[in-house]
Amino acid sequence: MAEFQAALDLSGNAARMCIADSTGKVLRNGILPMKRRESSHLAEFAAGEIANCGGTLSDIKYWSVGIGPGSFTGMRLAAALVAGLTHGESTVKTRGVPTAIAISMAAGKNLQENSKIAVLFDGRNQEMLVYCVVRKNNVDEGCGEGIVLNKEQAEDFFAENKFDLICGQAHEGEAIKAILPENAVKELHLVEDFDLSPLLRSSKAFDGNLRDLVYIRPAVFTKPIN
Repeated sequence: MAEFQAALDLSGNAARMCIADSTGKVLRNGILPMKRRESSHLAEFAAGEIANCGGTLSDIKYWSVGIGPGSFTGMRLAAALVAGLTHGESTVKTRGVPTAIAISMAAGKNLQENSKIAVLFDGRNQEMLVYCVVRKNNVDEGCGEGIVLNKEQAEDFFAENKFDLICGQAHEGEAIKAILPENAVKELHLVEDFDLSPLLRSSKAFDGNLRDLVYIRPAVFTKPIN
């Protein structure tokens, strides 16, 4: 019976899934625009993608889940789905991998080893989130945590920190440019789309940790009204 590895992400406005065989050969990259009210279709989407490769969800033995930065609801749903599918399955390995590395790989495919990249996200409320990655062995790896900056803080940050690439997603471009210093705007590379194959190639350990998600906005929990 064939075995597969897969990456799944719902950190943004679309569900994405990348499926590879046991050798790492990519078989399929799927994407489905998915709003919050449509997120219940994630399991159906994932099942359909692996079916197109001749398998079922139980044939996936290595799962890489996108941990953002991104939407609280979407990332929690993707993590919960994979946790549920793999619960009690000792032969199945899981891990969380920053979605940001897929964006940076799409933006700068030919960067040199040890290149530093800033991946930018619209943080709402006239702020942006900066997530830093480094190119290691031809794949980007996250380094540190996301940093939230307003326009004034962004001026200082990019004056003090130099990057080989500054990138983000095209649909967030205007919001990012409104906060980014003028000299950094000139270096900004926006990507229209990306796939999740870099998540499969990450060197991050399969440690089973699907809890440490990087939110654009940290979740705020309030006590229920009695």
